[in-house]
Amino acid sequence: MKSPSDYEKRIVAMVDSFTKTVARNFSRNLKRAKANREKHFSDEPVDYLLELLSHDDRYPSDHFVLYADELSCVVYSETLYKALCSLPEKQRKVLLFDFWYAWTDGEIAARMEVTTRTVYNLRQRAFKAIKTFYEQGSSEP
Repeated sequence: MKSPSDYEKRIVAMVDSFTKTVARNFSRNLKRAKANREKHFSDEPVDYLLELLSHDDRYPSDHFVLYADELSCVVYSETLYKALCSLPEKQRKVLLFDFWYAWTDGEIAARMEVTTRTVYNLRQRAFKAIKTFYEQGSSEP
C-alpha cells in the first residue's frame, strides 16, 4: 500500500498535467480561430469593398450623344447636353474636339479650316455661353 503523500503527489501530477493540456489546447484553438477569421474576414470597410467590386449599369437611355462632323461624343449629364446643344455649331465642335478627342488647337484649326486664334476665340465664347446657361439654370426652381 502506498503512503498518502505518494497518493497526493500523484493527484497533483495528474491535475498539473491536465491543466497544462487544457491550457495548450485552448491556446491552439485560439490560434486556429484567429487564422480562420483572418482568412475569411477583412478589416476593410464595406463601402470601400462595394465601391471597388461593384459597377454602375449604363443603359443607352442614360446618356446623350452629340456629333462633331462624323465623330460621336457621349455625354452623361443632361444639363451639359442641353448646354452644349444651345451653342452654335462651330463653338460646340471646338469643345467636343478639344475635350472628347484631346486635339490641339492646330489640329482643330486644320479640321475646321480656320486659324488657331479663331479656335481659341470660339472656345472662350463657348465657355462664357455655358457659364451663362448654368447660371440661368441654377436660378430656376
